Formats: sequence, C-alpha cells, structure tokens
Amino acid sequence: MKTRVLAIAVGIGVMASVPVLAAPHSVPTAPKDYLAMKSPLKETADVVEKGQQIYERKCKKCHGTKGDGKGNSAGGMEFPPSAFNAPGFLKGKQDGQLYFTTEKGSPDTDMDAFGPGSEAGLAKDDIWSVIAYIRKAFSK
Repeated sequence: MKTRVLAIAVGIGVMASVPVLAAPHSVPTAPKDYLAMKSPLKETADVVEKGQQIYERKCKKCHGTKGDGKGNSAGGMEFPPSAFNAPGFLKGKQDGQLYFTTEKGSPDTDMDAFGPGSEAGLAKDDIWSVIAYIRKAFSK
C-alpha cells in the first residue's frame, strides 16, 4: 500500500513538473465585410512613403526593419509578431484581413489595436498606407 501511494505521489509530481504547452495562436479571421474591403488609395509613391513613415514609428519595433518579425521589442513575446517577408505570407492575406488586424489588434497577443479610437489612433487612410508599404516592401 505504501509503495502504491508513493508511486501515485511521484506520478503526480512528475506530471505537475511538466510545463503546459499553449496551443499555437492564430489570428482571428476578419468578418466578411472586412474581408471584402479593398484599399481606397491608389498605390502611389506618396502613399507608400507615408506608409513607410508610419511603419517605422508604429510597427518596426515589433515587426522589424525587414518585416521579419524580429524587431527590438519582439524578444520575449509569447506569440512572435508576423513575419511579413516570409515567402507567401502576404500573397495569402487579403487587404481586408490586414486592415482588420491592424485596426482591431489580435486578442491575447502583444498586437494592439491601431485604428481610430485606439490609443495609437491611426486614421483609416493611414492604415491603408501602411498596408501599401508592407506589400511593396516585403512581398516575396
């Protein structure tokens, strides 16, 4: 009996010492009305330049200069920032999905909301400019 109690206690101790693995995080899919969105801006040099300026102020610290998700603030995040420069990453993302995630953020991650009404308070056209820059700079 003592051996059995000891075996159970050891088993519980081993199980308790194994870290619990979190399920991988996935970005919520945007609602259909967002997925249908297209940028109202023409992708001019001025729009892309404005997007770059905003990206460098608001996005680079996490997503990195190269769009690789390895910005100065990315270390230690439970869920690493998206790597925009990963082959095929942007090709598989609709503009409306990128807009939704930027505007609303991503729950349970360090990706805060950046849209109107958020602390960052980017205007809609500012978000579209950033998307134009990301696509131009990091598409592979």
